[in-house]
Amino acid sequence: MVAPIVNTGIQTAKYCNVAGLGVLIFDYFLMLGAEVRWTWNRHWDASRVLFVISRYIAFVAAGMTSYTAIATRANENCSRFSQASNAIHIISIVAAEGLLIIRTYAFWKQNKKLLAVLLVMAAICIALAVSITQVVNNLAAPANPSDPPTSNCTFEAGRSSAIQYGFLVAFELLLMSLTVFKRYQDYRYSNSRLVRTVFQGGVRYMTAIIFVSVANILIMSVVPVSYDEMMDVPQLVLHSMLASRVLFNLRESDQGMDGTTLQMSAFRPA
Repeated sequence: MVAPIVNTGIQTAKYCNVAGLGVLIFDYFLMLGAEVRWTWNRHWDASRVLFVISRYIAFVAAGMTSYTAIATRANENCSRFSQASNAIHIISIVAAEGLLIIRTYAFWKQNKKLLAVLLVMAAICIALAVSITQVVNNLAAPANPSDPPTSNCTFEAGRSSAIQYGFLVAFELLLMSLTVFKRYQDYRYSNSRLVRTVFQGGVRYMTAIIFVSVANILIMSVVPVSYDEMMDVPQLVLHSMLASRVLFNLRESDQGMDGTTLQMSAFRPA
């Protein structure tokens, strides 16, 4: 007998999220050598704090989501656990975005006005994404009182979650536009390895995040609701993986600076 489509969707979402946790663990051991070289026994600054949050909080968030996917909790109240898991997801992704903000700030020769604008824009995007999502959820049609009670532990997300990824895409496009603009304004004729690393790496990372975020929006908007959680952990894992490479590549390039005017003191090891 063919399984109902809602069960198929939920099962597919569970597999994708548990697989995402496996990818995160594999990537951690894959990049452990680079992490030891470029972060351990170095002074604590903003970039290292953001790296640690995005790298290690991701394990907590992915683990909580994977537990939700495989645990059987039909008779429990899962609302607080879900809220905590969502909050940890947001913290991890925001930390990864913080590294991209610092990368953009460094590429703009540490322009403090730009940094202030980006931080304000990031705060506005986070506040709007969370508040609008909450408002949409509250305005959703209430359940029919005659319907039997349903568990809030179902591994599904509301359609409104796509709003948060929409703001994420908009902010990534802003960072990418600033990076491309500065590349062709000030570094058009530069052959510096550091400039190439910062520009090419930044564009690749942001393109990957935008692509996955758009995929998440399409899944939440078009496919059956049972598939909505399919890209939850994969999105988080991508942010964590790219955030680590942001820091490693920059510090590796900064180690062998070749006289470029680009200042990278925000990333330079002590």
